[in-house]
Amino acid sequence: MDQHKQRIANLRLENEKCNKKLEDLRQENRNLKSENSKLRSQLQDIQNELPSREVRSPPQDRQNELPSPKERSPPQDSQNELPSPKESMSKAVDHKLESSDESRESEPPTVLKKRVTKKHWVKLPFQLSSTENDGQQPQETNADDPKSCWMQSEDVTKKPLKQCTSPAKAFSPRTQPKVSLVSIGIDFGTAFTGYSFGFKGAKQIRQPKWGEEYGMNTPKTPTCILFDENKNFLKFGYDAIMYYTRQTRRNEAKKLFLFDDFKMELYGKVLHRDSMMTAKNGKKMRAMKVFSESLKFMKDHALDMMGKHTAGVTYSASDATWVLTVPAIWSSAAKQFMTEAATEAGLVTESEPERLIVALEPEAASVWCKQLPKEGFMEGDLTEAETIEQVPGTQYMVVDCGGGTIDITVHEVVEGGRLKELHRVSGNNMGGQTVDKNFKAFIREIFSENVFDEFEENHPSELQRLLYDFSICKRYDGEVLVQCPYSLQQIASKVDDIEAYFSRDNDVDWESGQILLSGAKLKDLHEDSVRGIESLMKEILKKPTLNIRYIFLVGGFALSPYVNRFVKEKFGSKCQVLCPVDAQMAVVNGAVMFGMMPNVVESRISVFTYGIAVVHFFDKIKHKGKSKYVSKDGVHYCDVCFHCLVKKDESVPFDEAEQYIFNALEIEQNEMLFSFYCTEKETAEFVDEEGMMKIGSLAVSMPKISQGRNHSVILEIKFGFTEMQATATDVDSGETTSVKMDFMSK
Repeated sequence: MDQHKQRIANLRLENEKCNKKLEDLRQENRNLKSENSKLRSQLQDIQNELPSREVRSPPQDRQNELPSPKERSPPQDSQNELPSPKESMSKAVDHKLESSDESRESEPPTVLKKRVTKKHWVKLPFQLSSTENDGQQPQETNADDPKSCWMQSEDVTKKPLKQCTSPAKAFSPRTQPKVSLVSIGIDFGTAFTGYSFGFKGAKQIRQPKWGEEYGMNTPKTPTCILFDENKNFLKFGYDAIMYYTRQTRRNEAKKLFLFDDFKMELYGKVLHRDSMMTAKNGKKMRAMKVFSESLKFMKDHALDMMGKHTAGVTYSASDATWVLTVPAIWSSAAKQFMTEAATEAGLVTESEPERLIVALEPEAASVWCKQLPKEGFMEGDLTEAETIEQVPGTQYMVVDCGGGTIDITVHEVVEGGRLKELHRVSGNNMGGQTVDKNFKAFIREIFSENVFDEFEENHPSELQRLLYDFSICKRYDGEVLVQCPYSLQQIASKVDDIEAYFSRDNDVDWESGQILLSGAKLKDLHEDSVRGIESLMKEILKKPTLNIRYIFLVGGFALSPYVNRFVKEKFGSKCQVLCPVDAQMAVVNGAVMFGMMPNVVESRISVFTYGIAVVHFFDKIKHKGKSKYVSKDGVHYCDVCFHCLVKKDESVPFDEAEQYIFNALEIEQNEMLFSFYCTEKETAEFVDEEGMMKIGSLAVSMPKISQGRNHSVILEIKFGFTEMQATATDVDSGETTSVKMDFMSK
């Protein structure tokens, strides 16, 4: 027994030495990553200069040449191309290879529970950029779950993709999609929704005009959708409002399902695929259906519009790259929800998920602003160059003032005009609709609750017009006149003289059918929002590591003089504050450009700490009360330990793979299971801690067990936009499996 304890002590000492060497290796890898990033940028520039041609799937007879799972073991002469434990790990690993008897106490493995035979890539929703917890509750984790992945973190080696060739790609059956003919950006807004599109090789970005038949002529249409009594889609946007109004006059509206301003239904809630939403008639419908039908309408409208711009050419959804923008403050679950809704709407298919990009709204706006010349801004001057993207090293902040949210991101221009995120995106729900809500509450107070409730229930289209007129007034300074709806006047006149309603407040007056708001009142209605903007910006600008030169105000709400003036007064002495001429279209136009150059943002800041469950030798003090696993050899392990893959606030290169090597726990182990977790904490020790969320698991088959505990599996993690891909490959057989991370509760 004493010899056994001494052996364990010696192995632990050896592992400590290994850890130090591993840290040295990781630092070397980080340096290599930086160099690889520069090489990738140069390669992308060269590829962009090459003539484009359609990429076709390989013919069927060539596809059949791929090796079967049994044939996928690398040939003998190529074995050295794979990172063997002896080459990639520390001297402690060499010791383990020499003595299989002594390896069991220091070799961290996985316990096999379920066989998985999938051999393909699957996208995994992954939140690289977001803000504080928006109310999405983490799933409960079970420390006693026998399917937990058991490995030991000291035995993990992290290497860049170019340093270590994995069979995962070689055996992936996915074929490259055909080249997109057009990039389509959809800005699914809280109050209004719109899209823009740009054809490949053309600089012009187009968008339709909405509501001309109703005297509106706006670049976006209200986010409002109508279903019949059988929950079949009827209308979207202005058409939905007008149709619903006509049915109201016929007392038929209560049979219909009307949803308006419903985007924020995904904010701050626990989401699942069967989440329900309440319509105006009080009845419920699946939220997934409401969102997918809305996106389907925008898809069909866009494809039809493109045909009109190209002499009637018929386009299909597969001809396009679709860029769907979402608020930065949304949870990973909400982003995943929108991705699945877009797939259900037919924007993309499950076989070509790469045709859909879910982009953060401020990030898309940043892509638009960085290429604007000085004439593209209302005022101010770009003194150093024609555009921001021409000056590497320039740091700037984008403040996206939308209808529902305020989203902020900070970028630095790097070589080639690409961007590097410097601060994780932040935001709140104090957008322009906060002012609208304050205005609506004020009008309700003026006319009394009974009068206004009757007006709201029976004349929704006139209320929509009232709020739209007020949204235009938000762009003016001083006193403003808002047309009072005729129906509201009629209802109010039945109770009291119309002018009597306005005699009790000095900040509002009645003028021949119009409501006169004083400048002081209009400013007061903005107070909640501008204070919310101020707190977000202050938090970022106080960071000593940042040297922000420009502040770009974008979004429809940025056109408010109260917002514009407030930001300039508070922060104009530190940074130059600029607002694009087309501020309300910056997000959707930037989304189109994003689709044309998806790698424009070369690195992002992770909002979560991500990792996997591993095993450590059981320490009676450190692991007191924790779950214990006893191997077949009688060694005790703590099986709920957390090994970090990505830390919160860590800069993560886009589309770059990291690889980790794990070894078996048991001698005859024929499968390895990985369980993935995330947390908002910067550091974590155990997967059963409060706030820890299990986001997926994958298992890889290990059919050749002759290597015993020296049997290795390569785990490859690749980070994308708001997603990540994870693939595990058995080194000996080449068998590969992937998994889809699930942030929704069901």
